[in-house]
Amino acid sequence: MKNLKKIYLLVLGFLMIQCDVVPNSGYRTNNPGSVDESKEFADLMEKDQTDKNKKTAEVLTYLLNDTDPADPYTVAVIDNLSGCNIIVRLVAVKGNQIYNLPVAKNSKNHFKIAKGSYTMRSNVCESKYYSQKSITEPLILKLSAH
Repeated sequence: MKNLKKIYLLVLGFLMIQCDVVPNSGYRTNNPGSVDESKEFADLMEKDQTDKNKKTAEVLTYLLNDTDPADPYTVAVIDNLSGCNIIVRLVAVKGNQIYNLPVAKNSKNHFKIAKGSYTMRSNVCESKYYSQKSITEPLILKLSAH
């Protein structure tokens, strides 16, 4: 069973090889309620390309190894099943971690984040997504416009 999990994570990792993270402390939009986030999305996608291979390797290494409960980080994979580009915003309930993650339409993105409780929000094709989650283990989140 453990080998099957590692094979699944390896395949998942290879599928995500072209995606990455943009952890961003303090970057907030001027208009957080704006549905039109295309400029911000383009800026985040450009930053997303920085050290892409290194960040992907970190995520895959984390997923393929047994997780250490004392590790302060975990990973999240976001699968955007919609036909719209989205930005998933994670804000730590306590602390100052802020992640603005761009996820292109019909694709996935993955990232390494600090463990903790977060509020998560996004505009998915003009539909609002909001959730509060305690993230202490790898998270896989699928978002769609339906």
